[in-house]
Amino acid sequence: MSQPVVFRPRGGVVLAVIAIVVCAVALVFLAVYDGIPALVRWGWPIVLIAWGSWLLYVRPAVTVTDGFVEIRNIVRTHRVPWGDVDDVDSRYALTIVTASGRRIRAWAAPAPGARAALSTRREEVNRTPGDGDTRRPSDSENSHSGGAAALVRRHLDAYRREGGTALAGATTTTWDAAPIGVTVALAAAAALSVAWPHA
Repeated sequence: MSQPVVFRPRGGVVLAVIAIVVCAVALVFLAVYDGIPALVRWGWPIVLIAWGSWLLYVRPAVTVTDGFVEIRNIVRTHRVPWGDVDDVDSRYALTIVTASGRRIRAWAAPAPGARAALSTRREEVNRTPGDGDTRRPSDSENSHSGGAAALVRRHLDAYRREGGTALAGATTTTWDAAPIGVTVALAAAAALSVAWPHA
């Protein structure tokens, strides 16, 4: 059994780390120059920004295993067994189409923007795996959507070649309570911090 492969854009992680470090420095300065009461009072919006950076750029991921592909978005996780995958698309983002026709998009694997799409060479697109003659810049393995889609397609093809069974309707979707709860709590604390009357 092979090890799970996790796809997460490195650029997003770098942006999140930078934002979190800036927020941490801001909190330290707030505590040093204005004191702990000011930190407790005004630190919540800064903490919310740091949390949002992690939530948007680090948490989303695509995990590929021998048995399924898991798409973890901001507050929901979809686990799609290979037997329930009908198609893989990358037009707007990595998109898994299940046997029932449900389309599940991966936040972690968006299609390239206009500038990146225009700079994509035809050779990069033509050699990508998949069916059909039409290829788009989002199919290039140098893009987030195309790289993730190629990874998923290779595992799906291997599953089918080995005679994997159909598992229509076996996809599960769960709401992730912890990120939702933390987000709501921090947003409420930040709003209260800003709205509280000045002393």
